[in-house]
Amino acid sequence: MIKLKHIVHGAIVSEIDMDEGAFSIGRNHDNDLQLDDGVVSGKHAILTLAASEFLPEQLDITIKDLGSTNGTYVNGQAIEKKSLRHGDLIRIGTYEYKVYDDQSHVGTQTEYIPEQ
Repeated sequence: MIKLKHIVHGAIVSEIDMDEGAFSIGRNHDNDLQLDDGVVSGKHAILTLAASEFLPEQLDITIKDLGSTNGTYVNGQAIEKKSLRHGDLIRIGTYEYKVYDDQSHVGTQTEYIPEQ
């Protein structure tokens, strides 16, 4: 299962279980994940989860910026569209989410440790 772990001041404060399909992120109420931040666009980004071409029992995850004013960042880099993997850090406005994939066989993560 793929999860987004919401990070605040280095601690995981919540988790979102992700299912196959599209998952919208933005300030508007009709998004799957509504972020209450003035620098977040109404329709900011979209996550897409689809069965892997090579391992159909696993999900591939992609994030796409929807032309937002202030950008979408993965691991500190502005992106237009990017494939994500276990451990990637997504930043939209002041919100940070870490991608957790229990199928990654990397091990579990119980806390967020910022890169130095």
